[in-house]
Amino acid sequence: MPQSKSKYQFYQEASLSQKLADKIPIYQQLAGSDPAISESIGVLLYIDNPENMKVLSEKPLQWIVGLLNVIRQARFATSEKVNEISKMGMQMPKAEDEFVGTGDTE
Repeated sequence: MPQSKSKYQFYQEASLSQKLADKIPIYQQLAGSDPAISESIGVLLYIDNPENMKVLSEKPLQWIVGLLNVIRQARFATSEKVNEISKMGMQMPKAEDEFVGTGDTE
């Protein structure tokens, strides 16, 4: 029989994705879509960024690694292993805050 989660555990799991998207805003645009669409969005956003285009001319290997990183982020944001609550949390980011509670199950 599966154990029930405490309010704290549920809150922690639900808010981690929101904190991630607050710190790395591209997750807001990548989460909750078809993987191919998310990868395309990520690649286009990366290429459209003028700062990244400067890196391309100066350090092409660093530019490629950055592009691969965006693809990695898109794959994570659309992975079947990431639950729906996490994907919704990535689309609705929030800054870190503290949970006030006992952590007891109810």
